[in-house]
Amino acid sequence: MDASAPPVTSQDLAASLERLGLRSGESVLVHSSLSSLGRVEGGAPAVISALRETVGPEGTVLFPTFTGHAGLSAQSPPVFSPHLDPCWTGTIPETARKLPDALRSLGPTHSVCALGALARWYTTGHERCQTPCGIGSPFHRLRTALGKVLFIGVKLSCNTLCHHVEELAGVPYVCVREPVAASVLLPDGGELQAPLRIHVYGPARAYPRLEPELLETGILKLGRAGHADLRLLDAQRFCEVMIPRLRTDPGLFLAEPDGWRECEEEG
Repeated sequence: MDASAPPVTSQDLAASLERLGLRSGESVLVHSSLSSLGRVEGGAPAVISALRETVGPEGTVLFPTFTGHAGLSAQSPPVFSPHLDPCWTGTIPETARKLPDALRSLGPTHSVCALGALARWYTTGHERCQTPCGIGSPFHRLRTALGKVLFIGVKLSCNTLCHHVEELAGVPYVCVREPVAASVLLPDGGELQAPLRIHVYGPARAYPRLEPELLETGILKLGRAGHADLRLLDAQRFCEVMIPRLRTDPGLFLAEPDGWRECEEEG
C-alpha cells in the first residue's frame, strides 16, 4: 500500500458505489474490511456515511453483527445481549451498531444492525426464527425486498446469503436437527427464550468458485474503491437460481462435494 497516496474520502466511496450500481432507495447488506480500502479519511464512520448517502433516506443499510461461534451447543446454548455484545464481523459493523439510530435484531447468533427507512422491519422478529438465516430473518427479508449484498474488500466466502440458501434448501450440514435453548438478555433486565437450530460448523464451503458464473449472468458486478475490490450481488436473483440447484445437488457449495453425505449419515 502506498502511504503517500491520498486518502479515500466518503465522497470517493459514494461515487464508486454509484458506478457499481447501488441506487437510492435500495436495501444493502454490507460485508466489509476497512483496512482493504487503504487510508480512509474519517475511518469507519466515513464508510457508513457513504453507504447511507448512496441509498438515501428511503434506503436501508444493514451490517452483520454476528456473535455465534463453534463452541455453541445444546449444552452451551447462545446467551445474547444485543445492547452489549460486540460482533466479530469487523470494524465497520461494530461502529455501525453503536450509532444512536441503529437497530439491532435479536437473532441469538446472526444478528444484524440496520440504519434507514426499513430498519425496524428488517430487525423485528429475528428471535422468533427457527434457524439463524431462514424464513423471517433479515436475510430472507433482504431477498423479498429485492435488496443487494455488497462486499468491500472481502470475497464471496463472507456471503451470509449462502447460509440462507442452504437453510431453505434443507441441506443436512448447515443446522443442528433440534433447537437449542438460546436466550436473549434485554436492557431492562428481561429475558426472551429464543429456541434456535444453531449452525453446525461442519464441511468447508467454497462459495468463491461461484463467482465466474454469477458474473456471466449479471447477478454479480465488480467495482473498485481505494485499494479495495467491490462486489455487488443481487439477492433475489442469487437465491432464485441457487435454492433449486442446491436441493438437487447438496454439495454445490462445498469444498469437498461429497462432504454432506457424512452429515446425513451422522443424523
